[in-house]
Amino acid sequence: MDYHKLLFIGPVGAGKTSAIRAVCDDHDNLETEAKASDMTGLRKATTTVAMDYGCLTLNDNESVQFYGTPGQSRFKFMWELLANNLAADCAGIVFLVDNTRNYPMRDLKYYSHEFSELIARKKVILGVTRSDLRDDPTVLDYQKALQELGIDAAVRFIDARKASSVLPLVKELVGELVSFDSWSDLTNQALSNEKDMVFEEVVPEQDDAHFAIQEYIGEEVVMKDAIIDDVMNLKGVRGAVLTDDMGEIITSSIESPEVNDFVGFVAGVVKVFEEASGLGSVHNICVKSNTEDNLSIFVGGDKALGVQSSNRVSVRTLKQQVDDLLQWS
Repeated sequence: MDYHKLLFIGPVGAGKTSAIRAVCDDHDNLETEAKASDMTGLRKATTTVAMDYGCLTLNDNESVQFYGTPGQSRFKFMWELLANNLAADCAGIVFLVDNTRNYPMRDLKYYSHEFSELIARKKVILGVTRSDLRDDPTVLDYQKALQELGIDAAVRFIDARKASSVLPLVKELVGELVSFDSWSDLTNQALSNEKDMVFEEVVPEQDDAHFAIQEYIGEEVVMKDAIIDDVMNLKGVRGAVLTDDMGEIITSSIESPEVNDFVGFVAGVVKVFEEASGLGSVHNICVKSNTEDNLSIFVGGDKALGVQSSNRVSVRTLKQQVDDLLQWS
């Protein structure tokens, strides 16, 4: 039996698990789903914590194996395992992006960087999901972004829940490597099966309007005043402060004026540091302590968010949670 591997990458909620589930044999695949205990739970009940695996048998001699990475950066060790070992010899990459996230282009840039070595030597297709709920950014926007990143990849708007939508991507990546030529039959069979299936969109359980899908706001991060309340709901957070890029306090739940002033000072000097250092944009600064609270400062657009948290809280986990808030709220 000849096996051809495909690797699915992309942010949490983009549809990697659904896509693999849709196309593998009799939907018999391995999933490592766990209940989402962070901001991910606002958009989906479970999240992949290790990997997804499935197999599509083409004929007696050929099959395609699918490997899916977890979307959250706290499981980055699995990205390395899959990209450098289990799926290092993959025939191609299906790069999925959720079009309803606030900053999908940031996802594109981030995961392109994280998987840059594999992307540089593999055939890649960018699959954009949930475009039925928001059609902006457009195909042309993604093509331009890929060109700027130096990535040669086709862009396809797909429904990751439907085999008929995912199979054409599989064909594009492995079609020239296999003798199997009945792709149209596979797709037609999938379409026939989907006629009797009901696809329900998962919606957030809570009623807060700011967790609904927003209009596309471009790639400049917008921090709203309400983010303070959202951040305060995160485990281990003691307080939060929002400042403008000149260091002026907009709103704060931190009692210490010294901490507020320090966040304001950092926000005010970030642009100067970026220009003077030539090291590029600064997005996150962290001051850690073994005895006192940690202080994480997130810079985006014309504002900065300072988060005071217990030193028992993982800085990486906190960053993931704040990034999720910015992406989905």
